[in-house]
Amino acid sequence: MQLFFIAPGRFSRFLIGTVLVGLLATSAGCGTNLVDYYFGGLFGKRSSTIDKNAEQLAIDGAQKMREKKYKDALKAFQKLKEQYPYSKYAILADLKIGDANFYDRNYSDAAIAYEEFARLHPRNEVVPYVMYQVGMSHFLGFSTIDRDPAETQAAIEAFRRVIQAYPDSQYSLKAKKQLFECEKRLVAHEFYVGEFYFKREQYQSAKDRLERISKAYPESVRELGYEESIKKMIEVSDKKLAQGPRKPSIWKRVGF
Repeated sequence: MQLFFIAPGRFSRFLIGTVLVGLLATSAGCGTNLVDYYFGGLFGKRSSTIDKNAEQLAIDGAQKMREKKYKDALKAFQKLKEQYPYSKYAILADLKIGDANFYDRNYSDAAIAYEEFARLHPRNEVVPYVMYQVGMSHFLGFSTIDRDPAETQAAIEAFRRVIQAYPDSQYSLKAKKQLFECEKRLVAHEFYVGEFYFKREQYQSAKDRLERISKAYPESVRELGYEESIKKMIEVSDKKLAQGPRKPSIWKRVGF
């Protein structure tokens, strides 16, 4: 359902009701008349003060998203969720808290919010998007190749969940592409560490890492242009290891 994934700038007061129908349709509960539930106020029924206040916060948050004022948008959606948790607009707040954090580059908070949405609304049709966003939050939270690749591993897990649970979703195709990017990051990290060991003449450790990425991620190794470097380092490592342990230098033997 494409409406939910419209960029923040396309929201308007006119569209807010349409967006909410699509988002809430799968979580409204059995036997509910959706027209009355979502648009009762437009067909002769008076909306409660709570719904009016919650709707205004939803509109304010959407407007701030459109203006790229993500911190202000986050405040509006958090206020909506906290003050009107049983409003029909609360589920929108659950989703947009994740989006506001994501676009503001607070990737850790975004991942938490998206995970919370999936936990609270597991059958909602936007969950494939939400889980993909979990992966992207971890992917973009990555720092540099010399650091522990925990965020990349978390991204891989999230993308695999999308692929396995929602194989027919458009986000499954996107997740596959991002999964390859994650694998390249892992290869880059392992190559960096392997080369570090090699330069310090720790040949077994270097060989183990370099062989592992060559076997596990051959496409990524080729894509990054590491094949020749890995081959040469493994050959040198094999020769050095075949020579046996090196004797300590005369300086080390005399205590220096």
